[in-house]
Amino acid sequence: GSPQVWELDIATGTRRQKWSLKGSPDGIAVSPDGTKVAAILTVHGNPDLYVISGDRFVRLTNTPLASEGQPAWSPDGKKIAYVSNEARNPQIFVVDVATKATRRLTSKGRENVDPDWGPDGRIAYITKRGGAQIAVMSPAEGDVSAELVTPEGNWEHPSWSRDMRHLVASRDKALFIIDTLKDGDKPRQLFGASGNFISPVWQR
Repeated sequence: GSPQVWELDIATGTRRQKWSLKGSPDGIAVSPDGTKVAAILTVHGNPDLYVISGDRFVRLTNTPLASEGQPAWSPDGKKIAYVSNEARNPQIFVVDVATKATRRLTSKGRENVDPDWGPDGRIAYITKRGGAQIAVMSPAEGDVSAELVTPEGNWEHPSWSRDMRHLVASRDKALFIIDTLKDGDKPRQLFGASGNFISPVWQR
């Protein structure tokens, strides 16, 4: 039937359905309190951002000539960062869940994607200004506040640690720990193994 989101208790193995989705989903993110899910759904012809609570679907974006993706909740659950190509190249925007007001956060670089909104309010993301690099910014200031924390490379999918100093990210099929402090440690590969390791998520 329709695509669904399930919750799995890793201690007991118990699982239950939490949400049933409409259309073709492409990226979801559960709210910090676990009561809602942000989802990119193709319901009305192109991928838009929705928030689902129980059986209630609220459409937050309406961009007929663009596509949205990669939602990430703010720590207080009031805003969602997402990627849209309404500016032709993929850029990061933020939307207020209550008012649906949107604001563009990035403009530097030909592409800005993969936002992860950390508990202290900063957003880590991938920016392409040549090769792909990981940057960290304050959403209140946008990418004028951005600090590059890696050299150029094939970086993808940064995810904050609890200490808000380190990130885990993928590069060249491997996972790395990144120190975001200025003059901090160089990126360190987590382990060596054959395979393609992508999309890490750090437990918070």
